[in-house]
Amino acid sequence: MDGDQISFGSPDRERRGPRWPGRPPRWAGWLLLGAAVAAGVTVLATGSGQPHRPAPGPAVTVTETGRRLLGVRGRWEVFGFGPAGVLSIQPATGRITRTAIPPLESTGPVSFLVGPHQAIVRPLDFVPGYLVPDGQPARVLTGLLNDGGPVLPGPRPGEVWVVTGDSQHAALTLARLGGQRLASVPIPIGGPVPLSATPDGSGGVLLTGPDGTFDVQPGGLRRVGLQPLAVGPGRWLAVTCPGHRHRCADVVIDRATGAQRTLPGPVLPHTPLTLWPPGVIAPDGAAAAILEPGPGGLIARLIDLRSGASRVLNVAVSQDVVSETMAWSPDSRWLFLVTGTGAVRAVNAQTGQVASLAVRLPFIAEIAVRAAPG
Repeated sequence: MDGDQISFGSPDRERRGPRWPGRPPRWAGWLLLGAAVAAGVTVLATGSGQPHRPAPGPAVTVTETGRRLLGVRGRWEVFGFGPAGVLSIQPATGRITRTAIPPLESTGPVSFLVGPHQAIVRPLDFVPGYLVPDGQPARVLTGLLNDGGPVLPGPRPGEVWVVTGDSQHAALTLARLGGQRLASVPIPIGGPVPLSATPDGSGGVLLTGPDGTFDVQPGGLRRVGLQPLAVGPGRWLAVTCPGHRHRCADVVIDRATGAQRTLPGPVLPHTPLTLWPPGVIAPDGAAAAILEPGPGGLIARLIDLRSGASRVLNVAVSQDVVSETMAWSPDSRWLFLVTGTGAVRAVNAQTGQVASLAVRLPFIAEIAVRAAPG
C-alpha cells in the first residue's frame, strides 16, 4: 500500500485487512487497521464474510433478571457490541437493555465506545455509523463522526477523537458527539511505516511509529521516551532497557510528575504484541492487565503494580478473534474480558478468580464500561 499509513492496533495481530465496499474513504491509502484492545476497536467477524446483520425484533428490548450481578451495588454499567446490537448491562439492578442497529454496510473494523448517555458504533469504512442513545433507537452519526474512520475517547464526557485530513495533512481532531470540531492536532507523518494509535488512558491518544511514540492532547503532542506496556488514568507501565536490551526493567510512570518507580520481580514479557496496543491499568492504579502470546493463542496476565507479582488468568482468549477486549470496573474490583467464543468474563482483581455474569447474553465482540453518573 503506497503512501503514509496509520494503524489502529498491532500489525502483528492483524490476520485480515478491512474490506472497502463501494467507494473507499479519502484516507484509505494511509490508514491500516489492526486490533486495538484498549481503544475499543474491533473487527466483527460474521463467518460468512457478509456485513453485520442484527437479529430481528424490536429496536430496544429490556430484560429484568431480578437479581444483582457479581454482588455489585454501584450504578456503573457494562456495555457490549456484537451481531445482536448494543447491550447495556446494569450489574446492580440486573437490567439488560439491547438496542438493535441497522445492518452495517461493511465487514471491516468497527470503533465502539461509550459516552455519558449513549454508545457509538463507527465502521472505519466510508459507510454510516450509529449513535445509540440510552433507551432509544439508533440513529446515524452526524458531522465529523460520520466521515468514516476510527473514533477514540476524548478527555471529557461527550468528547471523542477522530482522524481528519489526508495522507499529507493528517490530524487527530477532538469533536463533540454531535460532530462539532473542538481542536485539531497535526499527526507526525513517518513515511510508509504505519503509525499506530490507541487511547493513552486519560482521554488523549498515543501514537507510535518510526519516529517514536507521542502522546496527543488537545493542546498538542509530546514525545514519550518509553513505549507503555499498559496505560491508565494516573500512571503507565513501561519496559526500559538502559544500555542493553538484555538488562530490562519494568517501571511505573506517574503521569503527573513523570517520576519512575522500578517494579519489583521478574521482567514482564514485552513482545510487540504486549507493547502495542498496551494493556489497561485499573482506575485506582493498583493493577494492570496485558495480553501476551501463549500456547495455542493469547493469554491475559494480571500484574500487581505495588509488588510486581503477576498471574496468568484462566480465561480462554482465542487468537481466532481479531480483537479481544479488556475493561475495568470504576471501583477497580473487576476486570472484564471478552473470550474467543464471544462470552464476557469478570476477573476479581484481588483473587484472580474468574466468574461469568450468570446471565444469557448474545455473542459479544467488544466491551466498555461506563462510570456511575455524577
